[in-house]
Amino acid sequence: MTDPRDDLDTWMQAQIKPLPPPPGTFELIRKRARRRKMTRAAAAAAGAAAAIAVIAIVPRLVITQLNVGPGPAASGAQVGQTSSAGTHHHQQSAPATPQPTPDTGSPGTAPPAAPPNFAATSVTFVGTATGYLLGQAGTPGHCGPPKPYICTSLAGTDDGGQTWHGVSAPVTGAAKGPDGVSQVRFYNTSDGWAFGPELWATHNGGKRWRQISTGGMRVTALETAGQRVFAVWAQCSGAGANWAAGCTGQTLYSAAPGSNRWAPVPGAAASLNLNGTASAAALMLTSSRGYLLPPSGVLESGPVSNAGGWAPVTGSTVPCLPGAAQADGQPSGALLAAAGTSGLVLVCPDAAAGRVVYTSTDDGHTWRRAGLAPAAGTATSVAGTSTGSIVLASTAGLEVSTDGGATWTAARGALPPGGFSYVGMTTADQGVAVPADTSAHAVWLTYDGGATWHESPIN
Repeated sequence: MTDPRDDLDTWMQAQIKPLPPPPGTFELIRKRARRRKMTRAAAAAAGAAAAIAVIAIVPRLVITQLNVGPGPAASGAQVGQTSSAGTHHHQQSAPATPQPTPDTGSPGTAPPAAPPNFAATSVTFVGTATGYLLGQAGTPGHCGPPKPYICTSLAGTDDGGQTWHGVSAPVTGAAKGPDGVSQVRFYNTSDGWAFGPELWATHNGGKRWRQISTGGMRVTALETAGQRVFAVWAQCSGAGANWAAGCTGQTLYSAAPGSNRWAPVPGAAASLNLNGTASAAALMLTSSRGYLLPPSGVLESGPVSNAGGWAPVTGSTVPCLPGAAQADGQPSGALLAAAGTSGLVLVCPDAAAGRVVYTSTDDGHTWRRAGLAPAAGTATSVAGTSTGSIVLASTAGLEVSTDGGATWTAARGALPPGGFSYVGMTTADQGVAVPADTSAHAVWLTYDGGATWHESPIN
């Protein structure tokens, strides 16, 4: 009998012929393959276009003698002049802010070097580590763009002035008549201003600057503290490097640090000079109040925490007037600063006594004669600290008083010839001074309350 499994084995071992596909199958596969290739090609092209678009909109850090920026439209601690609160061209104590990340062009790369021949005219600090210098750098006639004479530059530090690196600057020239800038202030690591006589603002740490319209007025002073930034806008006629001369009217303006909307401060909007005589105005801020000494000599004060109005200080009789402007726009007469927790300091030129120091412990309502400061040179700037110490800058050097202006001691250190144009104290111990001779290509720092100073080269 035949085994039934034999037939099954025979069938399973037989050669199997596959059935042919339906008509048109291969053509359909080819069409689908072509469509997939076209889709992939389009996606690749779109990705490339997107990458090109991203590259096109990434902001560039262009360094041309530190003269960097996209062009015109554009702590607070500031140094230059200081109050007891900190640094400003005038310094004021800066609000607590994170340390900045320098604009290096790409993540992980070192900051650009500071440009050569940096001639600093102004300094501002935000806290004890981070600061900025403004000046002219490079070789005149070889800077730019857009003009080869534009050498305006910024240098920054993140280590308290031990080293300096390049930072983008507004594209404008040196102060000349109604044009250019000579001073700098920062409120934090994002919001800063270059001014004197023009007004420029940045709100991203210097990556971009925008020029603020002032209607033809010149900005002679700017300070920031609390929650506001204040500036003196003046009607001036000075030409060339004497841009702050011939100012016959001042108006106090204010804005929020992150805004470009400036408006007159209520109650202190206008302080016209007497008899049309050209004069400067002194502006000084503490962490809680601001003070304006206009040409009239009527001290005005108001809050820095909001947009509230300012008013004349009741009963105040200021011992001296601001007088004509210095080259940086600050007064050549009355020099105003804050010292101690609630004190004010006023240094006045005196034909007979030389240089008299006055202090106030009641916000300027009353003043008392504290002593005589050394009369050598021309006084340019005064700064106070929270401990009551006072540092006076002049073209003869730096003088320090630790007893409220009664006695003075010359600062120690290898100081530059020609003295200083500005001094500011960031804290009771740390401060910075700008030499009057900008060809020194350096600033001077102190870490012991102004007793000793050492040079910090800008390179």
